[in-house]
Amino acid sequence: MVNLVNMPVSRERMEQYQNRYLRQIDHASKQSEARDAKGKNNTMRLQWLERQTNANYRNEYDRIRGDLSRNKIPYRSMLQFQKREKDLQRLFSSSSV
Repeated sequence: MVNLVNMPVSRERMEQYQNRYLRQIDHASKQSEARDAKGKNNTMRLQWLERQTNANYRNEYDRIRGDLSRNKIPYRSMLQFQKREKDLQRLFSSSSV
């Protein structure tokens, strides 16, 4: 039986092992960076969507206020507008928007 621990290893073989090890470390670090970047991108995308939703609610609220101030809308529509206005005010007051 040959003792593999004490066997001499050629310089070329040792360089191959070192290069493989360095490539593995490089690959692992790139994967870690990719995971971090993906998490940051998801967070940024959620922030953009939230801002877009807030802007949409704000624009809808402003449109409803403008429509209610004109007084030339049918009574049924006015009630719907007033109800939606109250819903939006409740959203704004709870500071979720």
